[in-house]
Amino acid sequence: MGLSKSQRKQLDSVFKDPIKFFKLLRVQDKYSGAYKRFDLYPEQEELLRKLSQHQKIIVIKPRQIGVSTLLRAYAFWRAYTAEDPVKYGVLSFHERSSKHLRKMDNGFLRGLPELLHRETSIDNTTDLIFSDTGAGLSSYTARSSGGTRSFTLNSAHLSEFAFYPDQEEVLAQVMATVGQGQIIIESTPNNIGDRFHTLCSGAPDNGWTLVCFWWWQHQHYRLPAPRNMVFTPEERQLQKAYGLDNEQLQWRREQIATLGSDKFKREYPACIDDAFHFGTAAYFNPNDLDIIEALHFNGSERKYEDVYDDDVYAIGVDCAGGVGGDYSCISVVSLASKEIAYQYRSNTVLPVEFAEQVLKVAQLYNDATVLVETNNHGHLVLHKLDEWGYKNLWKSAKNKDWVTSAKSKIEMYEVLREIISNNMITRMDMSTLMELRSMTIFKVAPEAPPGMHDDLADSLALAYRCSVDIPSYVVQNAKRSWMDNMLSSKRANRIRMMRLPYKRAE
Repeated sequence: MGLSKSQRKQLDSVFKDPIKFFKLLRVQDKYSGAYKRFDLYPEQEELLRKLSQHQKIIVIKPRQIGVSTLLRAYAFWRAYTAEDPVKYGVLSFHERSSKHLRKMDNGFLRGLPELLHRETSIDNTTDLIFSDTGAGLSSYTARSSGGTRSFTLNSAHLSEFAFYPDQEEVLAQVMATVGQGQIIIESTPNNIGDRFHTLCSGAPDNGWTLVCFWWWQHQHYRLPAPRNMVFTPEERQLQKAYGLDNEQLQWRREQIATLGSDKFKREYPACIDDAFHFGTAAYFNPNDLDIIEALHFNGSERKYEDVYDDDVYAIGVDCAGGVGGDYSCISVVSLASKEIAYQYRSNTVLPVEFAEQVLKVAQLYNDATVLVETNNHGHLVLHKLDEWGYKNLWKSAKNKDWVTSAKSKIEMYEVLREIISNNMITRMDMSTLMELRSMTIFKVAPEAPPGMHDDLADSLALAYRCSVDIPSYVVQNAKRSWMDNMLSSKRANRIRMMRLPYKRAE
């Protein structure tokens, strides 16, 4: 940096104190567009205190409250003042957000006094690396090819985490990459039951420190109010609870008029209940899903139980392209117990390889009836199964393949909803459960919100829809054999337990 010892000594206090360092930075005011000194809001100062005290932090925030700016400035300060080649990274949901944060880095650097000018060895769209120390910052999207496997980080900031398509996978990769380094998650809420929700709900017992910011804490969220403002009962309750003034309530009114009440509560929560408020549009009853045991699986295959020779199985198949993004999924359900027997999920398997997996699973599960969605890549899967001589493929009464439309999607999901409402499914993979929790009624058919997957849910709904068309006498025979086996097993266990206290005579 070309500093003398005396100059270095003068700057040591600035380097050690992030608030003093931030005052040297210039940030763009989102309201005026002008660049100004970075003076922290009270909520930003509170978050900064938490950052100095904890390694794993999760932040619930309203939109545009300055959390992302504070976190990027914090990472910049740590990289700028580091003496070792450490790297601080941020993952964003959108590519434009990632580019915005990298632009912010360059703005910080250019805005520093000439005395503090430093050379960079790398300065591109993803990385800023300082020449003398090798320390730097990186920006990526959560949808980057290869995820976090392609880079090494000492600390990570996951921005708008609740909107990542694969929250579980990304978080696992980041934690493995960062190790003992700091991980910061921030987001506005998106879906009940997703990883962001479970992390927030489990804090601090799960090792994460939860920091919450509410819209009424932000000084800019206010508008001129009518002189003779008449309050609703809800507004009077908010006044009493949070000490809101008329200008804050007027701002709230205008936002609700634009966004609607439910969306306003999610994007601008006033409390933790608002943050995860999702109105009445959920397709599945949350109470029905709550009693299902959530299981965690590693890898692409999820085996729930052994194959029973006398059971009959139905399989639902949802095929993707195998190039990242959407998943190719298989769900197997037992006709005897109505439970899930097996699931498979991968977004890297090509359609031909996926067809081989479907064939293997179908043969393993007693030559199960297979229903393949043929909207896109499913055509190839169905063609290969037919080419290989697999006979037990689902056809409609008119000998047609399954094509998912708004009408047929309602049909298949109504079967699944009835199964769930009757409490016939007792355990389920967490990823599938998250997808079902996120389902809302879009226009007329159930859909996952933008940024969320519904591939496992689709394959499961297809499997249960497939089971409807299997002859009833086949189902009854399977149930009878299943009950006989279960009773025999229980009787054998009971006999063994009765004999435990005894020893064979010598």
